[in-house]
Amino acid sequence: MEVHAHTHTPRKKWTHYFWEFLMLFLAVFAGFLAENQREHYVEHRREKKYIVSMVEDLKNDSIFLQLNINKLIPYHLGWLDSTIHLFQMPDFKGKDRMIYQAFMIGTGWAYNFYPTERTLSQLHSTGFHLIRNQNVTKTISRLEVQYKIFNLQTRTFSEAMQNDIDLSAWSFADKAVTDQIAIKAFQNFSDSSTVQLQLPDIPESATIRFQDKEGIKSYIEKLKKYSFYLQYVTKLGQVTLLREIGKAINILKKEYHLK
Repeated sequence: MEVHAHTHTPRKKWTHYFWEFLMLFLAVFAGFLAENQREHYVEHRREKKYIVSMVEDLKNDSIFLQLNINKLIPYHLGWLDSTIHLFQMPDFKGKDRMIYQAFMIGTGWAYNFYPTERTLSQLHSTGFHLIRNQNVTKTISRLEVQYKIFNLQTRTFSEAMQNDIDLSAWSFADKAVTDQIAIKAFQNFSDSSTVQLQLPDIPESATIRFQDKEGIKSYIEKLKKYSFYLQYVTKLGQVTLLREIGKAINILKKEYHLK
């Protein structure tokens, strides 16, 4: 009977298994840290991308407000003053076409502020949680509140005033003629950021019904009220918004080291 020899493998010490477990644990943990770091890096890049986009939007809003404040509002206020002056002349007969030109340019513009919401809408839908800087979050939220307050205080009232002025004009002006002139103004608009009407653009059929003196008087008072509101509410409100937007841009640039 043949006897087989058995090979005996020495038993490993518990420390061997401990080190194997430790190395495996460290490998898994290192992978976890690497993945976490990668996600952190990606989120940080997305966060900064949102902020860069937000700064661009705010700059666009600043350009719009500067255009309103420095060009559009003063330009149309000048024509409002011209309309009032023409109507208050001792004898404004024969100046029909000049009056049409003045009141249509003076009242033919709206100054509502519609902030650029490209980035804001994205932040509200998916990305606001990425903004870890609480100072920046508060800055953006505060600016949004200021937008809403300004529009709530000005938009409805100014649109009501503009509509009232337009309707009041029919007491002395011909609606069909004003519609014709408005089409011409719209055609000229493509070459300018303001309503442009030259005196030759006003047809000979543009005549004023001077007999409605009370209607003209009421219209003048409405123009004065609108001019005051435009100068001391709309314009000053937009100046305030422009200043706050400038502050927000500086904060975002500083916190994210943007040029």
